[in-house]
Amino acid sequence: MEFQKDSERNAWQAVAQATESVRRNHIARSDLLQWLQEKGVDIASAVFPCIGLFDKDVFSGTLVSQDRRVFEYFVDLTDPQDGDFEDVTDQLGPKDPAHPDSDVRDLITMALVYFDRHRERAA
Repeated sequence: MEFQKDSERNAWQAVAQATESVRRNHIARSDLLQWLQEKGVDIASAVFPCIGLFDKDVFSGTLVSQDRRVFEYFVDLTDPQDGDFEDVTDQLGPKDPAHPDSDVRDLITMALVYFDRHRERAA
């Protein structure tokens, strides 16, 4: 799939930059990565559409795990045991690239496209 629109290329670039920042541990709090790893996320294989700083020490976001499962998370790193980590794969609807109403400009959709493209290259 070649991206014809700047908005599609921008979405690809945003996912690529967020993912590489996480993989290189260039994020505000490395203990967020530790928390995600404790939840079973392989940081080297997961794809990150973005990481949201909700408040001081509070992060929220979505990721595509090494198993192509989509998780939403919300965690206050001052009290990480109360964090939420939910598999939302079965609820993606139009965010799933296979859905007829999907839009690759959506960062979650693009994260799945990015994941699939890199998996194909590795095969």
